[in-house]
Amino acid sequence: MKKILSLVLALAMVLMVGAAFAANDGTITITPPANNPADAQNSYAIYKVFDGVGDGDGHISYTKMASKEGMPAGFELDSAGNVKLTRTTGNLNELTSDEIAALAAYVANDNPVATATSVGTAKATATGLADGYYFIKTTTGSVVTVDTANHSVEVIDKNTVPELDKTITGASDITDEGKKALAQIGTDVEYTVPITVGKGSINLVFHDKMQTGLTFKGNSYVTVTGIDDDQYTIKDTPDTGDDLTITFVDGIAEGTVITVKYLATINAEALTKLENDAYLTYGEDHHTTHKTTETYNAEISVIKYDGAKANGKFLDGAGFKLKNADGKYYKLTGTVVSWVDTEAEGDEHMSGKDGKVPAFIGLANGTYTLVETTVPEGYNKAADVSLTIASGDYTLDNLKQVAEIENNKGTELPSTGGIGTTIFYILGGLLVIGAAVVLVARRKAHN
Repeated sequence: MKKILSLVLALAMVLMVGAAFAANDGTITITPPANNPADAQNSYAIYKVFDGVGDGDGHISYTKMASKEGMPAGFELDSAGNVKLTRTTGNLNELTSDEIAALAAYVANDNPVATATSVGTAKATATGLADGYYFIKTTTGSVVTVDTANHSVEVIDKNTVPELDKTITGASDITDEGKKALAQIGTDVEYTVPITVGKGSINLVFHDKMQTGLTFKGNSYVTVTGIDDDQYTIKDTPDTGDDLTITFVDGIAEGTVITVKYLATINAEALTKLENDAYLTYGEDHHTTHKTTETYNAEISVIKYDGAKANGKFLDGAGFKLKNADGKYYKLTGTVVSWVDTEAEGDEHMSGKDGKVPAFIGLANGTYTLVETTVPEGYNKAADVSLTIASGDYTLDNLKQVAEIENNKGTELPSTGGIGTTIFYILGGLLVIGAAVVLVARRKAHN
């Protein structure tokens, strides 16, 4: 009997030790929001609300933790000391917002029993947890997760990442997707940004940064639609690095589409591109994928040759003006291109010793004509040359066009109008022929 009793006690101790280990090796695995940016790092803080006793078959009962005072509002202990909901109506399988708020207040001063981190859409895992009832906070938004940990459990972060897009809606030429545009220096470009509010979005802030070459026109040109005026603030002093910063209040309904529109002026040539970068920050130091647009303008220049291009000689002192399809002439004032009515008012660009004529910059798409307005002495005026900057073509060949123009020496005389000396050559020829006929006739008569 002693041996049997010893064996029973030994088995009991093994089972107790096994139970002790099993009770503290549970896991909580958290799946981040599906649309989480690839570089977003989400932090999860896990708080224990109640102790739990599981039966291994998925059933668990809860008791108040010895370290806690009182009970959260909406919860009470029954006669057996188990935790239960106070209410008896409604969906008893889902907590109300008031009950979640009560749990948040209940653990507000506690330290988390575990933390977990994920990057992108990779899952986060917390280990070494005892069975119990847990409250999980996340840095992605305001929606918290409350779940039972019966040895191990998988939960989904119910917050969703807010989304935005950005397109150019005001320019002379825009691609179908609205991401690229051609526009003239000095003109305004309009941007449209739709923002879709995510579930649990908090600390939502819109940021826009403009590359050198674009000048934000100011807050008075910003419009925000889709929400009430008291739900957003356009900062008078933008955040560091921003040209435009807009903050939004918490609690805007999930799925609400906010549309932001604003203007920028093109103040420099953009043969490569002028980028405009927009993004949202949300939660605790999270940001969405950045959205950029590209604005371009074009230029036309001239290389002036002395005679045939093949000779490789350049011509100095030739002047050109640029005319648009409406017959008006190019004029650049500071960073603004305008088109004036007369040739005399237009800017003239002169060729140097290398034959190069400074470019007419900041052009939009369209057809243009180069007119030689100053012709070097002793040379003929070159014919007008037309060039077209095509729509939808953002290659350097289209945006940077060069006309190679030849000038030849010599003076051109009129080829139309009066008959000039032609009549004298005709009359002289007839006289010579007549004299020959008379001479031949007289010789025959003499013979």
